[in-house]
Amino acid sequence: MKIKSCSQFRRFLRSFAVPSFGHNHRSSTARLILRHLILATALLLTFAFQVQAADLCAQVFTPEKAAYISERVAKNKFVTNRHFEEYARDLHPDFKNSIANLTANQHWIDLGAGKATAQIDFLKSFANKNQAPQATAVAFKLDRWFKPSSYEGKLKIEEGAYEAMPTPTWKKADIITDVYGVLSYTANLSQALQKTIDLLNLEGELYLLVSPYATQIKINNEHITLTQYLKSIEGLKVEEGTTTSQLKITKTKNNIQIPPLELFRYTDQAPPLRTYTPKN
Repeated sequence: MKIKSCSQFRRFLRSFAVPSFGHNHRSSTARLILRHLILATALLLTFAFQVQAADLCAQVFTPEKAAYISERVAKNKFVTNRHFEEYARDLHPDFKNSIANLTANQHWIDLGAGKATAQIDFLKSFANKNQAPQATAVAFKLDRWFKPSSYEGKLKIEEGAYEAMPTPTWKKADIITDVYGVLSYTANLSQALQKTIDLLNLEGELYLLVSPYATQIKINNEHITLTQYLKSIEGLKVEEGTTTSQLKITKTKNNIQIPPLELFRYTDQAPPLRTYTPKN
């Protein structure tokens, strides 16, 4: 995937090559020199950008990370611009009160945040940004032109494969949201869940919007849903909302261990269909 994706990226960059400047006998020496200087500068900038883009590409599409990246994720073939009002409407009903009660020293992490639109909406609602909680947006790949404001240091963007991110160094979260995000798309569900639960403070809350039957765990020739699997894990309090797609998961104890799972089947859809089995 690294070779294919990077080569496509470089071909894309080369399509923007700077054209040559022609001249005729009427051009003055000064004008010719200026034209050549402009051309040289443009070529140098283009080369530098290609090197930088290739380096970024290599960082994202490493062999270690490729296993977690579906074609749909790599190409951003899903909604990346959900507003806060959509989160408030679509997540478990308790989310609205929980997010409103966060204090300035608390933390909201959004997994699969797209362009961080929901968190930006939320931060904009604070006239005094010092009173806003910290917000971290986890996005696999942002548009090259997109660079949101930090909102006085309150918003942080983490870009790349979540499974490879150094999450133990992050500030612990009081709320984590995932709206058809990382936990719906990852191939390594148990690892991503472990990282997420470890990121939560005690009594912290994870709000999921999931397709309840898209993910199944096969145990002793029987299939259980993701909700049933989560309810079986000691230390997690799992509550459904007004629909089975809305899950509120509260961390009720520390040192929770997520049972390791092995991917049995993965069909790349939106979200993907995944079947796991317990890992021996």
